[in-house]
Amino acid sequence: MGVVEVQICVAAVQLALGQRDYRMAVENAEKLVKRAGEQGAKIVCFPEHWLLEYREQGQRALDQLCDAAREARTFVITGANYVPHAPPKSTNLRVRSVLISPDGKLIGQQDKVHLYQSEKKVAEPGEHYNVFQTTLGKVGILICYDAMFPEAARTLALKGADLLFVPSRIGAAALDPWILYLRTRSMENRIPIIAPNVFRPPRYVGGSVIVDLDRQRDTNVVLPKVVASARSGEQLILANVNMSKLERCEGSGFLTDDLQPISGINA
Repeated sequence: MGVVEVQICVAAVQLALGQRDYRMAVENAEKLVKRAGEQGAKIVCFPEHWLLEYREQGQRALDQLCDAAREARTFVITGANYVPHAPPKSTNLRVRSVLISPDGKLIGQQDKVHLYQSEKKVAEPGEHYNVFQTTLGKVGILICYDAMFPEAARTLALKGADLLFVPSRIGAAALDPWILYLRTRSMENRIPIIAPNVFRPPRYVGGSVIVDLDRQRDTNVVLPKVVASARSGEQLILANVNMSKLERCEGSGFLTDDLQPISGINA
């Protein structure tokens, strides 16, 4: 029996850093959520550390993004920003991404597990990889450097994730390796990946991508394909990605039936 293909419209928001004030930064974000909703996006993702200069305004920004999600009737992933681990008493920071529902409610949060360089001086790492059940399917989030580790994406795939979002802050020199990592994670786990990046040249030149899987009809080989990409500047990119199980691990035994244990390695 064939599998009915299910297409979902997803959006990655490439934000320009260095806005002159907090109000402009968040208003730009709200406008892009609205535009994404008008163009049919069911879920919108922001990049990592796009509010770095205004991290003390994190709760205020979250409230405003909840309003934007409700008005646009779309899921929103806030990217990832520094937030107190357990406010208001805790002073420990996490790099945290929050998933918001189309009615403006908080569904869940994912903390960055692999902190990168200077982040280790001011934040503590997360401990878990979470999968969130939504009306679209199961959503997983890897925050920037987390995607460099194959075990992270595999964990979410084994937990049943249908989509992986990778909010990032990747410099120009690392852009090509980053895209290679994303295509590889998509290929390894048979899963679409949506990865927004920031823009502030010359250090950050954008390059946000959406990766989906393309099955070659003549050979039946599945390949990861960049189906949308951003150039320079502040941009919104959208694409329809395949949510069906035809090319995925579930139902094919790709990650389960054929997976063999490896002895001699400590967990």
